[in-house]
Amino acid sequence: MKLIINVFFYIYIYFEIFFKNINTLALSIVVPVFNTSPYLNRSINSILDQTFKDFELILVDDASTDNSLEILVNYSKIDNRIKTIHFEINKGVSAARNAGIDIAKGEFIGFVDSDDFIDKRFYENLLKNSKDYDVIEGNFIAGTNISESYKKLNLRFHCSIFDSIWRRDFLNKYNLRYDESMRNGSDKKFRMEVYQYKPRIFVSPDEGIYYYYKRRVGSLSNFSEIQLKYLNKEAFKEIRKQKRNKNKHKKLIKREKLKKKKNLKNEENNN
Repeated sequence: MKLIINVFFYIYIYFEIFFKNINTLALSIVVPVFNTSPYLNRSINSILDQTFKDFELILVDDASTDNSLEILVNYSKIDNRIKTIHFEINKGVSAARNAGIDIAKGEFIGFVDSDDFIDKRFYENLLKNSKDYDVIEGNFIAGTNISESYKKLNLRFHCSIFDSIWRRDFLNKYNLRYDESMRNGSDKKFRMEVYQYKPRIFVSPDEGIYYYYKRRVGSLSNFSEIQLKYLNKEAFKEIRKQKRNKNKHKKLIKREKLKKKKNLKNEENNN
């Protein structure tokens, strides 16, 4: 009798672990949406086109008054990885993100704003170093919707949430959520509160794989037209600087090749 009980016990444990592994996702991506229909296709497509495929996409409509919800519903019909949440009244981006966290099934959680987009290898690049860490920081660059120019920001304190992934069990263990009383700055507060609990952090090297943070009029940061034009100008300067450096590098390589060729010719003449 004891043997039979032990056999059934081990069978139960086996199936529990088996089904748990089947139902475990590596990543949940939460996207809060409010009246961003002109940018939604770009944002959602950049997520669906990821080289890493084992994720769920949670789209949270915060009572949009444009056709954003219609776009989200249409996407959910063509990809079964997509879940949609709809608020009847506007609650703010913090509540939208928290709603996503609450239903997330992934081992890690990432956040994307609905007017931004990401490189194809963005989450693959973060997850490859995730095994022994609770937070994996990536890299992001800033631009505007005026042009395709971008500038890498050198921040003294890392306050962005978008370029990182967060271990879900760690967030739940310490009940870490966004402050829903804050309309602005809740992302910075969220990171600071997470870091108070001393998570294991991995900082990814810059490999040219970015989160593209697009600043615009009407966003939560409430940039003015003048600010956006200035930011765009700075980003354009950065692009020109990078091109000049690239051209200098090419010229240097060409000069070195000519120098080597000349030296070889001189050696042949001397022989």
